[in-house]
Amino acid sequence: MDKDLINVLINLGVTGVAVVLWWLLRQKDAKQEEAIKLLFKKHDDEARRHDDLRLEIARQHYVKPELDSKFDKLEASIKEGMDSLGKKFDRLSEVLISEAHRK
Repeated sequence: MDKDLINVLINLGVTGVAVVLWWLLRQKDAKQEEAIKLLFKKHDDEARRHDDLRLEIARQHYVKPELDSKFDKLEASIKEGMDSLGKKFDRLSEVLISEAHRK
């Protein structure tokens, strides 16, 4: 065999191997691209369901009448506490004034 023929055959062999490797990598890239697209789609679906669920939980967590009842109780407790505190200050003032008059 001639040296030129051997070089051509070697070059063809190397080129053939390179083409096969390129084709295999391209196939792998296409599969990975599909897997990534599927993963992003799944993520978007899960995020949308999560948002919907969060809104539904927030909507049902406290209904308006229940909140109104809780705030009415809170308001009554604060008002009662302030009235009681006011009476105690009035009593303290009376005691201090009577002590001041005694001396």
